[in-house]
Amino acid sequence: MSKEGKKINLGGGADNIEGYLNIDRVELPTVDIVADLESGIPLEPNSVAEVRAVNILEHLSNTVFIMEEIHRVCKPNARVVIKVPYFKSTAAFKDPTHCSFFSERTFEYFDRTNIEDGTLPEYKIKANFHIENITYNYYTRGTRFLPFAGILRRFLWDIVKTIVVELRVKK
Repeated sequence: MSKEGKKINLGGGADNIEGYLNIDRVELPTVDIVADLESGIPLEPNSVAEVRAVNILEHLSNTVFIMEEIHRVCKPNARVVIKVPYFKSTAAFKDPTHCSFFSERTFEYFDRTNIEDGTLPEYKIKANFHIENITYNYYTRGTRFLPFAGILRRFLWDIVKTIVVELRVKK
């Protein structure tokens, strides 16, 4: 482990990334820690410098719990990268193993600033992140370059397949 802290890949399965601990509920040669994320992340508080969660959050039944777990294990200012199917994507709904759906606004609930300024209701969520960036992955190449891509994204389905949200842990 580096001085900065661990880097973890949640639900990575066969996706083995150099320098990351791969945590998954399925025992595979590429999995370093076998754990059911529905029960938590089996790591010490403040021990993780970076989290990668690609195509896993939508399979978990309690988004608030897993976001609080990510926050718990992360050091202050840790980087968190989450990729999920976009809520207006057929990909989000066609998979019967998906439990949760995400828009770019979902992650605002995990930034205490939005609760403190009255923008969002108080749900006693313990996690606190700053949204650094949101990237939209479109079904059709080149769509993101259209001057009206934001309008298409807002009013049409199946324009955006996934979103990638980059967060910073606030403690």
